[in-house]
Amino acid sequence: MKRAESINRQKVFKKLLPIILLTFSAFVLVVYLNNLLFWADPTEIENALINLGNPLATSGITGRSLNVWDLQVFDGKIYLGGGSTVDNTGPIDVWAYDPSLEEFKREYTVQEEAIEHFRVFDNQLYIPASDPKIGDSNKFYRRDVSGTWQLYQSKAIALAHVRDLIKLDTEEILLVGNNRSYKQLSKPATAITIDGGKSFQEAGINNPPDNEFNWFFSVFTYQGKIYAPTSLLRDCLDEPGTIAVYNPRQRKFELDLQLDNSEFIPQSCRHGFYIIYRLWHPVEFQGALVYPARSYSYYDRNKPQAYMNTIGLYVKPAPEATPFAVTFPDGKSVGEDLLVIDNRLYAIANAKIAKDKFLVYLYKTNDPAVENNWQEVLHFRSSNKVRSFEYLDGKFYFGLGQDYGDRLGKAGSILSISDTSINRSAATLLQPEHTAAQKK
Repeated sequence: MKRAESINRQKVFKKLLPIILLTFSAFVLVVYLNNLLFWADPTEIENALINLGNPLATSGITGRSLNVWDLQVFDGKIYLGGGSTVDNTGPIDVWAYDPSLEEFKREYTVQEEAIEHFRVFDNQLYIPASDPKIGDSNKFYRRDVSGTWQLYQSKAIALAHVRDLIKLDTEEILLVGNNRSYKQLSKPATAITIDGGKSFQEAGINNPPDNEFNWFFSVFTYQGKIYAPTSLLRDCLDEPGTIAVYNPRQRKFELDLQLDNSEFIPQSCRHGFYIIYRLWHPVEFQGALVYPARSYSYYDRNKPQAYMNTIGLYVKPAPEATPFAVTFPDGKSVGEDLLVIDNRLYAIANAKIAKDKFLVYLYKTNDPAVENNWQEVLHFRSSNKVRSFEYLDGKFYFGLGQDYGDRLGKAGSILSISDTSINRSAATLLQPEHTAAQKK
């Protein structure tokens, strides 16, 4: 009986085998043709793009640490940041691209697991100490126009991570992050220096109700106030007091019990309780606050998967207005980074077609508070999304990377294109299908 059943199964398998092979072959053919069609016939923009190289890979960085988290113009060069405070890939080299020499130069090495971003104040370039290799004393690195880099440290205030910093007109420098013993609520998660980094003092929060109110990822100004959202900035939580505001008289951050998460992000429960919104380089433009958001989590269940993924681009039209997510004319791309150029706000956005196929769009607007006011400047196909971009002397620069689960591809590479190449292809951007897309 068993032998008969075995023979019958073999007969069925033999009959199904051609169908299985045919189905698999058809699937492979479809994937091949889709790939062929996606990359067919490079456009004028794509032909004009130049791959300048991958200095992060030159440093030996691999995996998700190859993300170009930030590009920053300073002293006639383009600086780039990479690494990972989750995968711990430091120390990290400070690379700068010099357009006059057409080459990358390794200027310095920070004793951090990552360079997540740069800040420029008073003609000086800052790197927050995002995750020191050893100890908790590193606060920030600073470079002046003479080319000298210096590390500023303090054992008085132990911060495990300095996620962001800001310099005020009164010369104070405010740092936000978290302490190593974050469950000890008496330990500060913010710091201030009033003497240019010679000494540091704690800057709040005083008496937070829980450790998650004492963990910060960004600090920024809007309409004369300085905000620092806590790690409870999530789209599935609408608890008051999750946003701190700087008190200049006390020189401390204080939780504002009148503010909740809806102040900066729409409450949608799209990402759930375990995803923190990290507001990325907010820009105040024409009275509105515009800001990309990236994800983070300190929970073991999703910490590696949630590190610095793209969430979206948001606009808060006015201090009392409700923020909204930006929808670009193409209808699919998600905003990633911002620049102000010649009184216009530019945004880079990525539309994901597959794990290794993206359409990258560059848009501009003169009024981000108007939802349908974005105009396309260019678009191109890419194996990776663009994580950051910059503009210097008539050229755009794009830093490639990926979200968790995307293909590594050319992550870490820097692309460039000149204004003249964009202008030559302007006729393409004015074809009927693009004009219609802008009217959506």
